[in-house]
Amino acid sequence: MEPRGKMTFSCPACGQKLSFLDGSIIKLVGRLRATTFSCKTMFYFSATLGQHGCIVGEGVRLYDGAKVELECINSACKRNLTAPYNDELAEIKGVDQAGNEFKVVFSKIYGKDSTFVLDMEARKVTASYGEDIDTIFSDINERRRNFFGEGE
Repeated sequence: MEPRGKMTFSCPACGQKLSFLDGSIIKLVGRLRATTFSCKTMFYFSATLGQHGCIVGEGVRLYDGAKVELECINSACKRNLTAPYNDELAEIKGVDQAGNEFKVVFSKIYGKDSTFVLDMEARKVTASYGEDIDTIFSDINERRRNFFGEGE
């Protein structure tokens, strides 16, 4: 079942609400690293499933291919949201207007457009969005894993 109506997003570890501005924006802490520096700033994503891109904190410029480590905004949690089966993906929890829970998996690589909605109870992908979804599916299959952490 694909989520319907107003959605609320939260950290899968601590439950911290991540959606703001009447549910239209998802706010996460992002960290960029290189051999000679590390930069941490806020990242703002659209809460509309399939709408890709982000707004970043002032003074930060992203280029295609930049890998962003995303974490919970709760300073007591700070959980890294990286998916256990693919270090280029992040996972957050969602609940739709009817109270249905789901997981949203999306690319941490700037310029790679892929978002997946997972029904964890039914153990299936209920929706996918973006130009790069086939690449992600291929990578997961090559590693003999899936979104639910199981080998094939």
